Amino acid sequence: MADRTRTLAIRLFGAHQPVDNPRDLFGRQRELDTLTGAVIDSHMHAVIYGPRGSGKTSLVRVFGDLADARGVSVIYLSCAGGGDFGELMVPYLDEIGPAAFGMRADDFANAMALVRTAPTPRSVATMLARIERDDVVLILDEFDRLEDKETKGQIALLIKLLSDMRSRARLIFVGISGDVGDLIDVHASVRRHILAVGLAPIADADVERFIQTTSQAIGLQFDGDALSMLRWLVCGSPYHMRLLSLHSCLCAIEQDHRFADTDTVLAGVVRARAIWRETNMRDDALFATLVRENRFPLSAIEAFAQTAAMRLEFTPEDLASALAATGTDPAIMPQLIEALSPALGRLDDKTMRLAFEDVLAPQFLLTFCATERSATKTGQSRIISEEGQ
Repeated sequence: MADRTRTLAIRLFGAHQPVDNPRDLFGRQRELDTLTGAVIDSHMHAVIYGPRGSGKTSLVRVFGDLADARGVSVIYLSCAGGGDFGELMVPYLDEIGPAAFGMRADDFANAMALVRTAPTPRSVATMLARIERDDVVLILDEFDRLEDKETKGQIALLIKLLSDMRSRARLIFVGISGDVGDLIDVHASVRRHILAVGLAPIADADVERFIQTTSQAIGLQFDGDALSMLRWLVCGSPYHMRLLSLHSCLCAIEQDHRFADTDTVLAGVVRARAIWRETNMRDDALFATLVRENRFPLSAIEAFAQTAAMRLEFTPEDLASALAATGTDPAIMPQLIEALSPALGRLDDKTMRLAFEDVLAPQFLLTFCATERSATKTGQSRIISEEGQ
């Protein structure tokens, strides 16, 4: 029975893979409805942006299934860091195939040979304008990895040409970004053809609903304090919501418990953190040292972590405001930034925008704070005991 429950928990929480069913897309129904209405009904292009772990891939996969059910062909490919416009777009045309263009195989091959000879925005748009059967949506995932500015400019021109030609093909760009302008820079004449869908943190009520609904489906129940702790730790991140909840449930299952309390959650987050540690040993060691040394109040570290978790980039002013809100002297902000600087990257000297190199890290920093707060009740540092395991 325990093995079956464990298997069910892993499947339902789905912490390590995107969801593809609308009923599993907790907290994103508004974004899904907006995307569907704009791309399918209004024939617009779209940009989906947000931090890693915010559910971009899950959103676009569920959208793809809904689009397919409505007779729209969806082609999903990933962008590479290099490559020119032709290398990016020609594979999409190959994937569409001759049927959508109403062509025989040899006619399609001849048309594609011309495009390959000169893969420009106009030649690609002209080819896509020949689609005469189903509408087609081309999803360009990991668009933030596209580094060539000239190619991005050609993509912007392609959007305009497709709209001017009233093509049945639409483009959806997906990437890690805090602002749509950082992901794709388009001219004012093109913006009216594009819908921007930014993925903000999931609302607390939706986080709680997901945890309660999914845990109850496997025969477990989180008490109020445990639920509040998980909600506080995940900071609206779909990835952390699933991961931390899953391992909390697995701890309860292994102890043959039907109820999960805060101790169960703390045990679960320690296990989840051990998995993350294998991919980021540097930040794990940094966070453990920072919390254990007691140089800064835990409330200050928590304010830092939550500020970073709720946005892709943040500024010293954002941190100072967060520290002041906890009653901590904002004057310690430079020292706290310095202490965490090995984990920070993408610094802009002019605007002083800050970000964690590992965008999944802030929530794990919060788990260190949570375990240390619990340790004050027992007099034994859980962080020290974890390192000895």
